[in-house]
Amino acid sequence: MKKKSFIVIWLMVPFCIFSCVNLKSVSNFSATSTASISNFENLDYTFSDHCKDRCEDEAVRKFELSRALECSCDLYSKADSVTRVLYQTINGYFVGLGNLAQNELTNYSANAAVNAMTASEFGPLKIDENLVGAYSAISNTLLRATTDFYRKRKIAAYIGEANGPIQVLLDKFQIIILSNLKGELRFKRERLYVYYMDMKMNRTLLSDYEKGKATRDYYQALDDIQLKEKQMDVFAQGLQEIGRGHQALYENRDKLSVKNLALTMLDYSAQVEVLISEFNQLNH
Repeated sequence: MKKKSFIVIWLMVPFCIFSCVNLKSVSNFSATSTASISNFENLDYTFSDHCKDRCEDEAVRKFELSRALECSCDLYSKADSVTRVLYQTINGYFVGLGNLAQNELTNYSANAAVNAMTASEFGPLKIDENLVGAYSAISNTLLRATTDFYRKRKIAAYIGEANGPIQVLLDKFQIIILSNLKGELRFKRERLYVYYMDMKMNRTLLSDYEKGKATRDYYQALDDIQLKEKQMDVFAQGLQEIGRGHQALYENRDKLSVKNLALTMLDYSAQVEVLISEFNQLNH
């Protein structure tokens, strides 16, 4: 009897090793994804920034002086709030995935779900019913994952429930960054060009020194805008790669112990790490 038990245990060892290795690769992918998503905190531009920039540029153009610059930016502040809720939800999901891969409960806080997302328009940002549904689905999955019902044995169910909604959230996050927020930077670039072209045309008010300084100021401001645009591009590429990696997990969720999946997830992790490094280099 002891001999049979030993044989059974010996036969199970390779399976346990492969299972642990592959869940480790899931954990690594989750950690890398979280690090990439967290770079949202380092994007040096918001919808509120755009509103204030536009307001200030208008005051400068008209040479209006006041004790305090008054800008109506409420809708843009709400757009920032919605974007942050989206960021926190996506980030919370991948933190939870990493915890489950290590046989731990998620530590998702219900406070994030209090900021219920509703279909509406906030300045440049439009929230539709599809996004609201995806947000609600992910929030519910995360809240359930704080209970004993979701342990490592339930990681496949966690991935299965979340893939559709998380893909919607990741896609929308990319659109917000690349179309909405980067679009505001394009407006800023155009305003900058018009301002300095007007200054150039009015030659009588500028000395040669002033014209040279204005030209240098223009290109320094343009470099700053282009840097922010590159940061947004790289950040969005990271979101896209994370979405692809999660899709691979979803398609193989019932065979997480397969060795090939571990290699696939390591590849996605490596791609995301390259983008993290590229983003960090832009910040130096």
